[in-house]
Amino acid sequence: MEDLGRAPARTEADLRAALAELGRRAPSADDVVSRLREVGSRRQWRSPRLPGQPGRVLTRRRGWPQLIVGAAAAVTAAAVTVALTLGGSPSRTGGPDVFPALPNPPASAGGPPVVVSPGHHPSATSLARAMLTAFNAAADDLVYETTAGFKAGHLIQTDQSWSWPAVPSAGQLQYVRDAFSAIPRGASQAIASVKLTEDNGYTTVVPRPSPYLQKEHARLITVCYAGTGQTGCGWGRFNTPAGTWSQHTGVMPYIDSTPSPRGADLARQIARGQWRIVGHTRLRGQRAIKLAQTRSGTFQGHPVILWVSTATYLPLRMIWVSGKFTEVDNWYYLPPSKANLAHLRVPIPPGYPRSG
Repeated sequence: MEDLGRAPARTEADLRAALAELGRRAPSADDVVSRLREVGSRRQWRSPRLPGQPGRVLTRRRGWPQLIVGAAAAVTAAAVTVALTLGGSPSRTGGPDVFPALPNPPASAGGPPVVVSPGHHPSATSLARAMLTAFNAAADDLVYETTAGFKAGHLIQTDQSWSWPAVPSAGQLQYVRDAFSAIPRGASQAIASVKLTEDNGYTTVVPRPSPYLQKEHARLITVCYAGTGQTGCGWGRFNTPAGTWSQHTGVMPYIDSTPSPRGADLARQIARGQWRIVGHTRLRGQRAIKLAQTRSGTFQGHPVILWVSTATYLPLRMIWVSGKFTEVDNWYYLPPSKANLAHLRVPIPPGYPRSG
């Protein structure tokens, strides 16, 4: 009879399997260096790769998880430890090798929103409770977010993103499309208009929560637009020359592309007194509660204003000002109908060849 108190012996094959899995799961040196370069403020605007500049990674607004070199070492040690202690390879989230072009609408698509009204004159606590309930009920919605950046009152950058589902769960497929526009290189920021620069489609399997950089099966489609002064569009180790499009499917570092800030995070901040109600108004054809960030708030800039719909108790708009720079964010929670989900598809311009 085996000694139940003794750990089973591990063979050379077990160690080889553990190291192979470690190579798949742990971030590469390039990934670590790239992520370290991208650590910064939550709202660091992107700029295209310009002629004469070395290749680099464009900073995503809701970008890569921030990490330190110690985290990479920790995940390495943890992967080997788990493999040798429990036997076999560390568990992983499975994912398809080929992703569907678009998701199918869920059976609940098009249902009425769940609204728990906090009353005509809500307190911050009751408003936060209503927002949290609404956000959880909108988990299967498609979230459309627009962001506009102004410098000295002139529009210089925009970003449009579509994300489904609004609140993804571990093991679930997540679809994201992100279209970025900027003033072309060499044009005057005072008078020039923004031009579509890059359009990305990112589909992946949502991993289990972890403080470390994770890798999962993913598909990345990039259209890099010509005529913007850039020579290429970079994403991690992939580069797409201007005037072409590319598609890559494989194991990639996971990107949390859910809208930021999340409605649940805003609700908790309101409950903690980081926002105060300053009035009621109408915005985008509906009644809204207007809030201002207090000194204990986490967003940079002053002032920072938030509007919440009294029809759905989901966030509508946020504006923040920092010196000469102003950012305006708008959120639209849409039913996941076939027509709405079609926005997740990245259109390929006629005549653009595939690269990569």
